[in-house]
Amino acid sequence: MGKMKGRGRSIQFAWAAVLVLAAGVANAQSAADEAVVEAVWKPQRMNFVYRGYSTLYSCRGLQDKLQKILTTVGARGRIELRTYSCDDELAIARFQIALTSPVEATPENLEQLTTYDSRDELVARVRGERLASAEDLPRFPAVWKTISFARSRQMKLAPGDCELVLQLRRHILPRLAVQIVKDQVRCSEFGNIGKPQLTVSALVPVEPQVSD
Repeated sequence: MGKMKGRGRSIQFAWAAVLVLAAGVANAQSAADEAVVEAVWKPQRMNFVYRGYSTLYSCRGLQDKLQKILTTVGARGRIELRTYSCDDELAIARFQIALTSPVEATPENLEQLTTYDSRDELVARVRGERLASAEDLPRFPAVWKTISFARSRQMKLAPGDCELVLQLRRHILPRLAVQIVKDQVRCSEFGNIGKPQLTVSALVPVEPQVSD
């Protein structure tokens, strides 16, 4: 009987140790998510082509999906989606995406954002404007936030969005301040059972506190 009690206590201690370790990992992840960094806005234009094999969207439906996904991973405000070709009956849609998203205010990023070509200088001269320097760029607080595409309430993804997530992961997310944490996106042309399994760490602005 004494051995049984001792074994029971050992099991309890082992479970307690596992729970403490899990809590420590969760706290570490939360602390990493909450580490505030100084960021600036980076405007970009990029082309995106969606090719659907198992899922077809209406043009408006595809635009709404893109808007929700890109906003969730840090893009600001209303994203401009210029349609080159999109037909509700076709499986291919082409867009030019214009968005502004956060990047860390590192010397390299600041230099990139304030390096201008001759065309930029000519346009500014004609308009009587002064090109912004690194000191002119407004700073704001941002955090690296872990986002699960499968669990995000803002994205509202379905199993049929797998192809869209896969193509964004390949062609758009690498151009944003987004780091892949876990990539288990597997799409089937015969239909998908679960939501796209993609987890990322995205740089997002700190939401201002609203006082009562």
